[in-house]
This record gives sequence, C-alpha cells and structure tokens, in this order.
Amino acid sequence: MGLFSKEPKANPAVETEGLRIEYDSANDCWQFSHHGADFIVYGTTVVVPSQERLSSILADIEKLRPEMTRRLVEGWKDSKDVKASDGEICFVNLTDFHSEGNFVVTWSGGQSWGDMGIDFTIANHEITDESWGD
Repeated sequence: MGLFSKEPKANPAVETEGLRIEYDSANDCWQFSHHGADFIVYGTTVVVPSQERLSSILADIEKLRPEMTRRLVEGWKDSKDVKASDGEICFVNLTDFHSEGNFVVTWSGGQSWGDMGIDFTIANHEITDESWGD
C-alpha cells in the first residue's frame, strides 16, 4: 500500500441461524450459501427465509432438475456445438421470494455455452417461467 492509499473496506456481513450473509457492494446484492448452494438477493434489504424454507427450496430444485435439464436439451437442440450437459446451476436468486413467493434458478453455461445463461422461475413447487439470455 502506498502512503496515501486506503485499505479496501470489508463488505458488511450478518450472521444469523448459522448463515453468514455478506453484502456485495460492487453488485448491490446479498450473498450466502446453504448446503452447498449459493443464494443471492439484489437490493439493499434482505429477508432471509428460515432454514426449513431454504431446505424446501433446495428440495424443489432437485425435484425439478430433470425438467430443467429437459428444457435445456430442447433449447439447445439446434446448436450443434453446444452441449446442454455443460451447464451448471450457479445461484438461486431470492430477490422476489419474500414479496412474490418465487425464486429464480440461474444456470450458467459451460465451455460450449459462451456467455448464455438460463433463468428458471419457480413458484409453488413448479417452473412458472424460463428466460434465455446473455
């Protein structure tokens, strides 16, 4: 560090119910992990679901994974260089969970996907929307 340099500030964090929830000021979102899954909430306010509800969300994702995979395969069927199996879930977005009761599972691309990603909106234990974009 130089004479007039400041150390970077640490991101604010809160610990509750065994979760460490950290605010990422560069992306204006809160982030935490639960049972190996990464969760985010955009905005300056976060309402964290209970441990039981987080576990229920993860159970929904596992139950719906075959359907999401089927939709990925269908969506990529005309792209010869892309492998649907290249993708992976990168995070669960809970931004609208408290107010609207849904969450979004974002799949990011593997090596063959470029910068494409797919969002699956889940509410009441079913996929209610999917959005493809980069």
